[in-house]
Amino acid sequence: MKKITALLVSLIMSCAVMAGCSDSSSSSSSKADSTSKAETSAAADESTASEAGTATDLEDTLTAQYTKKIQGESLAIDMTVASEYDNSSAVVEIAGGNMHMKMNFMGVDMDIYNIDGVMYTLDSESKTYYTVDMEESIDDFKSEIGYGINDSYKFISSETTDDGLICETFESDSDDYSFTTTFKYYFNADTKDIVKIETISDGSTTTVTVNSFTTENVEVKLPDDFDSWTEQSFDKDTEDIPYDAELDVESGAESAE
Repeated sequence: MKKITALLVSLIMSCAVMAGCSDSSSSSSSKADSTSKAETSAAADESTASEAGTATDLEDTLTAQYTKKIQGESLAIDMTVASEYDNSSAVVEIAGGNMHMKMNFMGVDMDIYNIDGVMYTLDSESKTYYTVDMEESIDDFKSEIGYGINDSYKFISSETTDDGLICETFESDSDDYSFTTTFKYYFNADTKDIVKIETISDGSTTTVTVNSFTTENVEVKLPDDFDSWTEQSFDKDTEDIPYDAELDVESGAESAE
């Protein structure tokens, strides 16, 4: 189960109104909560490191460095998320306090901007949009969007895979259940760029493939012709999905029952 904050709840609500899909609040991906901190100091057992030159402490890992990058001033990440229950894709751009997300979530296309504290959900076909005022800062979501680590993660090992990637493994205990979630971060051995992230939780695996990632020359702005678009009314108090509160989304395995 994953707790989704008000930003993602509002995103799903907006999509439901525009696409007529009131049940789009169900999600099959499973990932531990991540209110992330860039600097962590949890010790790890050095005997788990597979070879010389690999990290032996959490703060020395490539994953910790990656987490610091996604918590910076700007980032752009293109990723594909796959599990046994669903496939989705997303391009997320953050510059300063503004964000743009273009994604396909449970088969529904969404184009979302958060500009100066206002979330815009766009329909480029009809040139219409909805708005929702946001109280949360973009900083609250950076690590969750980029699947960063936090100080609840325990560093387990660093090793080189058969295909030449550096794999760093972490574990985190669930606050809600008795099982442990395993996170595997894969990096290009030469460039040290993030390649993919695997989340293994309660027997289910979700794989995030990072198609591209950068922190340079990122710009977020509404479409050039946005002044000619038409704003549609949007009832944020709809009873279909709770607004301005955390939403518990059951894991795919539970939803399938």
